[in-house]
Amino acid sequence: MNDFGNHLHLLRKQAQMSLRYLAERVNLSYSFIDSLEKGIYMPTREVVCTLAEELETDVDELLDLAGYIPNETVKKIYAFSNDRK
Repeated sequence: MNDFGNHLHLLRKQAQMSLRYLAERVNLSYSFIDSLEKGIYMPTREVVCTLAEELETDVDELLDLAGYIPNETVKKIYAFSNDRK
């Protein structure tokens, strides 16, 4: 397991969701979510955002754990670059 997978597993358990239930809610296979939790695969940014929404958790934290730049940082960088124009 990796940090993202561990955290995803914890969030799913706290939400009292089975792998199959979460998979149905986010339109992914339960085996894929299981693989994410085990650290076999890393999710796309879109999948991370979808999971965060369904699990009602901080998307930026999940993005960071998955190795992506959090949305807030992206917004700050974008705002900074637009301010310079």
